Amino acid sequence: MVPEQNDYRGTERAAGLTTGIETASLNDAVEMVHHPVIHAEGRSTHIMAVQFDPLESESLGIMRCIESREGSVNVPGYVDRSVLRLVEPTSPFTAETGDTIEILGSEEVVWGLPEYRTHDFLGFEDPVCCRIPADGPLHLYCTIPFYDAARGTVMYLGHAIGEDLRSLEMTDPVLGPVEDVHAGAKEPAIAPESSAGHRKNLVESVDVEDGTNYSVVRIAIAEEPGSPWEYGPIAFHPADDGDDWCGGHASPGPLLPPSFVDAGDRKRVGILNGREENVMDDERTRYGTFSIGLMIYDYEDGTVEWTSPEPLIRDPTARTITFASAFRQIDPTTGIVYAHVDDSFIRAYIVDAESLTSYLPSSVAASV
Repeated sequence: MVPEQNDYRGTERAAGLTTGIETASLNDAVEMVHHPVIHAEGRSTHIMAVQFDPLESESLGIMRCIESREGSVNVPGYVDRSVLRLVEPTSPFTAETGDTIEILGSEEVVWGLPEYRTHDFLGFEDPVCCRIPADGPLHLYCTIPFYDAARGTVMYLGHAIGEDLRSLEMTDPVLGPVEDVHAGAKEPAIAPESSAGHRKNLVESVDVEDGTNYSVVRIAIAEEPGSPWEYGPIAFHPADDGDDWCGGHASPGPLLPPSFVDAGDRKRVGILNGREENVMDDERTRYGTFSIGLMIYDYEDGTVEWTSPEPLIRDPTARTITFASAFRQIDPTTGIVYAHVDDSFIRAYIVDAESLTSYLPSSVAASV
């Protein structure tokens, strides 16, 4: 169910793009579109992680749909069972849910993983799309999660390739769990190619510090998009690097193109999804609030050199989750961040590049 919205109107800078669309100003840089892009319906009790094919962003995308949930999303230990469905945009602010995606060879890949015999496969999760090169084949990355009540969750980062989202074939995963270190990786942010010819991508992974589990941002080095990647060091650790808004968990969002905001040579401005520290409530651990902030990533060194001291986007209707998964540049100074709110619907937020620079270090400029 979509929460009731307050009756605001957007500012003049978004008026041309949002003619007939009701918006609210969240800050100088961001307008929130009131009506959801998509909301959960039918068998999909929750939805999240919308992505678009870079060459077909106006006509085709994909998202994760949860068909059952055991437990509460606010409490560690809940279990989701998911499928990936196509998304068919009708405008930058509206879309329809399509069929469950079919990936050739996906069953054989899942069956061949060792945890298939000992754990429960939960369905594909959290898709990320990219084309390498920009006019080349489509690469889809998705989480392949396995769960066992006694052993916990194990994750592989799956990979498929094809001409488009309707013609994908799955290959072996590019990343998996590392015994006695972490349970795997998910939700990659694909970095530009470095001068050494590889990509120091960012992924969400796990680290345990003083008995507490943290979602961390880790480097994953890719020589080729579909060949095995190699884990690198942790680039951002909430316990060591995080401000209050991202001091519990962190996950990389998309890196913004330099045609929108220019961070200079070898750097990109990126989205960082951050969560406050866990809290104890009635002797149970509960997650803090997720919101959307910014980071600057040096993709040559593989370092997150700056994160915003405060979040940029926290949906006013969200109870616990505002989580960004996609970015589309609409014109030289206008972009749209797509995020899921409480896993219930997908929201669009209009971002102005010139105003966004006021939230960034002085070295970053809008690309106008």
